[in-house]
Amino acid sequence: MKICLVILGLFCSNAVSANGNEKATAEAAVLVNGDNVTKAEAAAQSGRIFNGVAVDIARYRFAIILRLDGQIRCSAVVISLSHALTGAHAVYPYRNSFQRLTLYGGSTSPTSGGFSFQLTRIAVHPNFNPNNGVSDFNIAVLTVPTNSFGGKRNIAPISLASAGVAIGTKCSVFGWGKTSVNLSGPANTLRSADMIITSEATCARLWAQFGVKITSNMVCAKGDRGADLCTGDSGNALVCSGRLTGVAILSNTCGNGRDTAYTKITASSVRSFIRSQTGV
Repeated sequence: MKICLVILGLFCSNAVSANGNEKATAEAAVLVNGDNVTKAEAAAQSGRIFNGVAVDIARYRFAIILRLDGQIRCSAVVISLSHALTGAHAVYPYRNSFQRLTLYGGSTSPTSGGFSFQLTRIAVHPNFNPNNGVSDFNIAVLTVPTNSFGGKRNIAPISLASAGVAIGTKCSVFGWGKTSVNLSGPANTLRSADMIITSEATCARLWAQFGVKITSNMVCAKGDRGADLCTGDSGNALVCSGRLTGVAILSNTCGNGRDTAYTKITASSVRSFIRSQTGV
């Protein structure tokens, strides 16, 4: 049997999973427009959800959806009034036809009550290799008309991490992906789950058997109490101590227990690329 590797950007639809009818709490202190926003409200979940909880977009206004031809492709993260980040693999095929892509945000629902934004530009990290299944430098900047995110209800930038985080740090992820591999579509509400930062060495060892190279430009995490990323979680924000620490690019998907990987915001080449494209 051939083992299939799931690269989140190829299967866009954000979710996080949990066990049975358990109540779970996702803790996060998020810096949005300079405000410290504490914890997501817990929710009782049924079915095969791996430790995810429904949360209110008003507390996590940086979370936004990337659409392709009007359909949910994956997630993105608002980092300025004119820019968002996502995984490069999700947008690389459309960098010369970016008119097909839009951003949608401002609502807990992935389909109604929010605002839609047309892209004006896609910038992919110059060292991103689209021919490598799990590429290093997997980050892209999405630009919308100047200050388009400003003044919109429940949309605001998140501050970027300025330093690395220690192994064992509890962080959170946010998105609309599937809550079960058996579902045909994304979650019907924004969800969050806790993730624990793991070492690069441990993460690299786990993924080496699949031919995936984990580098210093990535940060890895393992779901707390069985949490995991699922189909469509590409581009999700990994938030640690209130700041954007990573952008989701790799998971074995939906509760299989392997560490997940994110493009590391504080990696020198990644950070300089973001600054050159956004001024942030």
